Amino acid sequence: MVEESFTAAANGRVLCELYDRSGHSRTVEPYMVYESTRGKRLFHCFQIDGYSKSGKQVGWKNPEVKSFVRATVTERHFRPRPEYNPGNATMFPVIYFSID
Repeated sequence: MVEESFTAAANGRVLCELYDRSGHSRTVEPYMVYESTRGKRLFHCFQIDGYSKSGKQVGWKNPEVKSFVRATVTERHFRPRPEYNPGNATMFPVIYFSID
């Protein structure tokens, strides 16, 4: 359900709110679902607000899909960032979903 909401938000170019097991939330621009070289399923997103373990609330993030228990699709639109590069095969070896 979380991944489906994330991809629906990405397809609509709207922000997504992700909620982890501790109740923390983060607001992101959703871009991609991919598998890392270590076999982890990850979201690739640009976080604009909310919780961050590192303390850096804004910026590109690659959190693990299974770390979230809920996702909400908002009505706030975003424009894809020009630096988004889904063609980086080193960083994104297996892509399950990506916006254009």
